[in-house]
Amino acid sequence: MRIDIRTKALEDTNNGVKGVATVTFGNSFAVRNISIVESKAGNLFISMPSFKLKTTDENGKAQFKDIAYPVTKDFREILQENVLHSYEIGEDVTFEV
Repeated sequence: MRIDIRTKALEDTNNGVKGVATVTFGNSFAVRNISIVESKAGNLFISMPSFKLKTTDENGKAQFKDIAYPVTKDFREILQENVLHSYEIGEDVTFEV
């Protein structure tokens, strides 16, 4: 299946989100608002689209539930690698799985 990735860098963010991505699967299904986030250690990772739950955890922090997500660890690694590559080069990326 062909997977197309388009990323956009964001400016002036103070919450660690450096960019967003849209991933299209086989010209048939798209997932928008995949966040490209910088950790406190300075590493980039992707965060899948999610919604806030009405409940909190045992420490009172808000909880979130992913809307769409990779099912396997292997595919998550492939997807993250390609999304971050697109973000870093500033161009669309296409790959096959």
